[in-house]
Amino acid sequence: MEVARRRRDLGWTQAELAERMGSTQAVVSRLESGAGEPSLSLLERVARATGEPLVLTLGVEPRPVPAREARGRIEAALGPDPFNPWDRGPSDVEERSLLADGLTRERFER
Repeated sequence: MEVARRRRDLGWTQAELAERMGSTQAVVSRLESGAGEPSLSLLERVARATGEPLVLTLGVEPRPVPAREARGRIEAALGPDPFNPWDRGPSDVEERSLLADGLTRERFER
């Protein structure tokens, strides 16, 4: 989602964005994972916190993330070392995000 991309581009953690928004890390996590429907006031706080307008496009299905791009995202965030996010017992929100990107337990066990 745009919010996660913007946060990563700024080099911020979810907690840092939340602090700048006057919110919590859990709220940012839910927003980035697509859990629930954010209010316009929440999106306004994201835009103000990041200093950039937030442009939304409605009515378009999100494109599937190709496996190579998903792996690139993971390596960009965590480095090139092998990492299995399932080993640390992800939260329900993290698990849904992993599965949405096609990053199943079975893929990491290969």
